[in-house]
Amino acid sequence: MHRKVIIAIAILLTTAATGMACVGKSLVVGTDGTQRSKAAAQIMAILINERTGTTVEISDYEGYDGLFKEMTQGDVDIALMYVGQALAKDGQKAPDNPSAAFEQVKSYQQEKHNLVWLTDLGFLEAGNPNSLAVAVAQKHTIKKFPALPRLIAKTQGKLDEKAIQSISASPNISKAARDYLKLMKLI
Repeated sequence: MHRKVIIAIAILLTTAATGMACVGKSLVVGTDGTQRSKAAAQIMAILINERTGTTVEISDYEGYDGLFKEMTQGDVDIALMYVGQALAKDGQKAPDNPSAAFEQVKSYQQEKHNLVWLTDLGFLEAGNPNSLAVAVAQKHTIKKFPALPRLIAKTQGKLDEKAIQSISASPNISKAARDYLKLMKLI
């Protein structure tokens, strides 16, 4: 009987530690002010909130430069960024292969800016076939939320060009993002 009680307590503690690991914490998802960025931010915010209980705030900034500044200064925890824009910002030429470009920016920006390029979200920058859309987080955000990369990776293969266009064109992006996440069984 004593052994069953210990096992039950261990299961409860493990469940509480993994299931509610982010409750009471908060993070900021940034956008560059574009509709596509706002749609991706809503998807990430709703997914993070629903799956972890984390309070998520979305902040809009003026273009890529404004968002990048907030990412590197610590005011934004996670955001959608494009490989091509990031390479151009750092004065680097983008390889023709999108995967090679992703690896190049991922390595450089982690070393130079403490930004962790997580996973591509499944669509490209509008008008640029070599520029993957990627969820990017500050290095300290990953330490604070170690499950974040795995959680964001759940969108991979589910958020394509057609989906991001539809969500970003909606008059209610938040509702469209929530409906899409439900449809994909992510929340």
